[in-house]
Amino acid sequence: MCIHEYMIWELDHSLSLTLGLYLTVVPLSTSTAMMLNAGAAEFVASGQAQDTLNYSIWGCSPFSSLSPADRIRVLAMLEQLKVDLGTLPPPYRDDGGLVRYMIDFLNRQTMFGNYSEWSAYGTTRLRTPTERRLEYFPLSWRQVGYPGVVPGYRALLGYLLTIERKGGESTIG
Repeated sequence: MCIHEYMIWELDHSLSLTLGLYLTVVPLSTSTAMMLNAGAAEFVASGQAQDTLNYSIWGCSPFSSLSPADRIRVLAMLEQLKVDLGTLPPPYRDDGGLVRYMIDFLNRQTMFGNYSEWSAYGTTRLRTPTERRLEYFPLSWRQVGYPGVVPGYRALLGYLLTIERKGGESTIG
């Protein structure tokens, strides 16, 4: 379903941080991956890993080489700020509030991406939202029984305006 691409796109295009006096969209996928890897390295170094690391399948990333259960433990450790915040990459370094926010964001956004139409955008999924087009019926819509888009349907078209004529004058009310 390409949820990993969805998460990278969201992290790089949808979150804003205050830089100086202005809100700025800051690409956060790389620094977030680095934060997860730093948390995983600290987790493994503390001896808490319950399963063996599998670098042969996942490559060199400490977080991705953990078992799914240990990844959840790393996320919990980060969310509870049971990590040396000084070892995290910017903008997470020494910012527990941002770390907690990001762990919550990762949890929510993964579910949102899974149940969105992202998987059906096909070749247009990495374009801006106004340029994306559904190329097929989303798997998640089928899973939840959503009937799909109804062209031209509007739940509220506006409010009915009546025109009253009194002595040749028109009033709207």
